[in-house]
Amino acid sequence: MTISVIAIAAILLITYWWSNNGAFSALIHFFCVVTSGAIAFGVWEPLAYRMLSSSAGEYSKGLVLIGVFVGLLAILRIFTDRYIPMNLSVPRMADVVIGAGFGLASGVLSVGLLTIGMGFFQSTVTIGDFTGWSRRSDVANAPAIGSDNAPLLTVANIAGGFFSYLSWGAYTPWLGGGTIDTHMPQLVRTAGSLYRDSYADGLARVSVPPESVSQIKLFDVPAMPLSAGVGAKPVASWAVQFTIAQDGFDGGGQQFLLTGAQVRLIGDGKGGKGTASYPVAWRQNAKEGGERMYFFNSPSNVMTSVSAQGEGTFYVFFPKSDLGTQAPKYFELKGVRFLAPRPVAAPDFAGGGAIDSGAAKAVDDGETTNIDALIEFPDPKYAIGGVTINSNDKGALLLDGNNFIIGGEQKFPRNGGSNVSADLRVRGFQVTKGQRLLRLDASAKADGVRIFPDLNEWVRTAGSDAQSARVAVIDTNGAKYFAVGMVEDDGDWVLVRSMGGKPLTLKDIPIQPLGSGKKLMLHFRLPAETVLKGLILTNGKEDRLVNTITLSSPKDSN
Repeated sequence: MTISVIAIAAILLITYWWSNNGAFSALIHFFCVVTSGAIAFGVWEPLAYRMLSSSAGEYSKGLVLIGVFVGLLAILRIFTDRYIPMNLSVPRMADVVIGAGFGLASGVLSVGLLTIGMGFFQSTVTIGDFTGWSRRSDVANAPAIGSDNAPLLTVANIAGGFFSYLSWGAYTPWLGGGTIDTHMPQLVRTAGSLYRDSYADGLARVSVPPESVSQIKLFDVPAMPLSAGVGAKPVASWAVQFTIAQDGFDGGGQQFLLTGAQVRLIGDGKGGKGTASYPVAWRQNAKEGGERMYFFNSPSNVMTSVSAQGEGTFYVFFPKSDLGTQAPKYFELKGVRFLAPRPVAAPDFAGGGAIDSGAAKAVDDGETTNIDALIEFPDPKYAIGGVTINSNDKGALLLDGNNFIIGGEQKFPRNGGSNVSADLRVRGFQVTKGQRLLRLDASAKADGVRIFPDLNEWVRTAGSDAQSARVAVIDTNGAKYFAVGMVEDDGDWVLVRSMGGKPLTLKDIPIQPLGSGKKLMLHFRLPAETVLKGLILTNGKEDRLVNTITLSSPKDSN
């Protein structure tokens, strides 16, 4: 109750303040609050989406909604105080009572909007002693919605309902293309606390960069079992396929994580309010090969990509009955809405075979060479070649708690810091249990990797398509493992660059002309005992096999 008590105290303080200031001043302030809130909701998502790829991505929605509201309210108050300085003469009792009424309304709307905005910050599901809407563990469904009925939730519902009502008229957001109820149904339920319902007690990612999501398809799935229970009743459903790239992963590109409350299908809003469906099951690649069905039948069941793979393709299943008579209009993934494509007939989801995901076309340019001799699997606890780095003098490199590199880049003098103690030494690029680090000598030389213009005609002639191509090693199943970092040694300086969760592309690699004498090492993270096939360049349209590999990564050394 602590947070609710604070909220109620704030509302009472606002009420008292405007009752003292009089009816007319309270009315003017109320109109300022209404106008500021309506405009904030109107520009909220277009502005927030632009920030999703930045470092503020996990807080962008909350920051924009609260920032625009507070900023506009301050501007309108300055304007009205400047140009409407006088109050109206009203009998004192009426002045106090009417002022208190408008003050109360302003307080409820302000505190409610701020509560909704703060609900879109990355945080734990429970903040202080307030939970609001959350999945429950006593009902095997996903998400099984529960509420603690806190007074603060009532305040948020009043504010959300009021601005939703306004969005039907002159205050319609999205330039008249819809309302809050058609674009963001169950707004308050989402903000408190389903938006924050993520892995690691709510501290995993709650947003994704829109550009990291691709290959969205909508399938009309006939009735099939969508529960792990024996003899489960077949259910007709909508299935959405999507592919997520590494820059949408959690943990600095380690793995993609998604709970059953972070994805939903939104109806077309017939009747003025969109319906929402949460998934009950999903299908994906299994570590041991093939594809399997999994079920959101417990809050602890979380969708995860296969360890170390650089992208993941998933199929999520939504019961048709949840949408009623409405057709799917939006697919919402971690707070980002995508227009649902036209539905097509579903493949055999009930079978165990792999579904054609429409992945990039595989191309073998016919000039591949084997690069086994250029590969090693070092212990990740090594001093980076050519330099030993003191963690106290790491520059722009980002380290985890064990001094492994997880982001940033920095140049260091070659052979510097040789006397650094083991406790202070920067070790290498981060790997986790069950993974190995692959180090590839990608120096530009005649018998080296074919990713440079002097060695590959496609790279020389394809222009931007080639420069935006990501570098990856693939296994015999076609799974991709993108380069997580690189080390360039020119004899005097050593450049250490971590991609920080984003795949390395050719344009991220400094120019390496043949005969330059520079040494370039690319580092890849992959599961132990992975059977490798080759090195590829992928641009989303095609996967070009440029070198072959016939090695397997060793067992986990941990």
